[in-house]
Amino acid sequence: MCEQTEDCHAWLKPLVTKVSSILGEGFEDVRYEVSVSTDTSVNSNLFLVNVVSNANPVDDDEANKRVKSVNIVVKKLPGEIMQDVMRSKEQFHNEILFYQKYARYYDQVPRCIYATEEPSLRDLVIVLENVATKRGYSMCKWKYDIPMEYTLAVFREIARFHATAYTMKRTREKEFFDFVGAIREIRIYPESMFRDMYNGTATRSLDFLRKQGYDKEFCDKFEARCANTFEDFVLKFVKVEEPLATLCHGDFTINNVLFKKESDEQKVIFVDFALIRYGSPILDLSTFLCLHCARDLDKVMLDNVLRVYHDSLVQCLQQNDIDGEDYSYEALYEEYKKKGLFGFFVASYYLGAQMSKEGLQAKDVSDMAEWVAVSRQFGGEEVDEILAKMLLKLKEFGCLDYIL
Repeated sequence: MCEQTEDCHAWLKPLVTKVSSILGEGFEDVRYEVSVSTDTSVNSNLFLVNVVSNANPVDDDEANKRVKSVNIVVKKLPGEIMQDVMRSKEQFHNEILFYQKYARYYDQVPRCIYATEEPSLRDLVIVLENVATKRGYSMCKWKYDIPMEYTLAVFREIARFHATAYTMKRTREKEFFDFVGAIREIRIYPESMFRDMYNGTATRSLDFLRKQGYDKEFCDKFEARCANTFEDFVLKFVKVEEPLATLCHGDFTINNVLFKKESDEQKVIFVDFALIRYGSPILDLSTFLCLHCARDLDKVMLDNVLRVYHDSLVQCLQQNDIDGEDYSYEALYEEYKKKGLFGFFVASYYLGAQMSKEGLQAKDVSDMAEWVAVSRQFGGEEVDEILAKMLLKLKEFGCLDYIL
């Protein structure tokens, strides 16, 4: 049961009543059980709720009478301090927008049962089906160095996600761009609190390279070019360029992907759409690869996963009668060369936290200078080495051709 009993039930009870009216017949009279999810983040509080009907059990047969119940996930705004720091209200706006305007066209997401930006229940909430209990999906047990089977499954499905946007852009242009125009920017804008994070950690990999006596000219040149990483690169990477711009998940990490093995194939479902954005597909692809496949990332591996991604993309486009002329493999390859460092810069500040069991705690967010310093050291020399080797592999692929 929820440990914050009085406060929790004060807002949860009327919410369950509202949800029960949406669930329909058999849920006129219900009881509920609630627990706090261990996956609660600084951006929202997550509650796992089992809504149980008090009506007579369904008579499948006398031996198998069953009580009707529904498992849901309730996402609730965090405290006011975190709301301001992490722009949580804007994040909730984006996720609600996604479910109301886009999810009808893309199926591999949880069903949204209830969400509103006109709160009558004291705080903004989003109510989703619990895909773990209802559909059998679960989180990947690996957070980094994940098996290739999982990476390929993720890339096939994110290709479908991106292709859905390309299709909507062609067939429902006004509807699509009205939706895109309503998305609120959360992290990557000129005055963002993340500016110092990107600038302060971008050259972490050089610590290891210099110790190893690697090419001083290269190190000096890369360090100079990355003095203003946020302004010179990150803001430019997210700038919309047609025709490859698509709807991006925006926070494309393993924590926001759930898996289910079905007929010897990994099925994938995506969650958490608070950071959606319209931009290059490479923003999603490079983030996932640099955070979760860092040791394996080289030219051969990149070729492999990009081919799988592109094959799935084209197949989905063809199923929707969209020609793939604008989305050739050559265009995708060149786009990765131009913007693949985006994920590397994300990994430079976040890979250490991803590889740690503790992670960076929310209290570190209040002091940005301290947060930057901790992030640059998090994971020690092991992470320094991984980042250094990954940088050199990206250099071989051509991702530094546009900046050096």
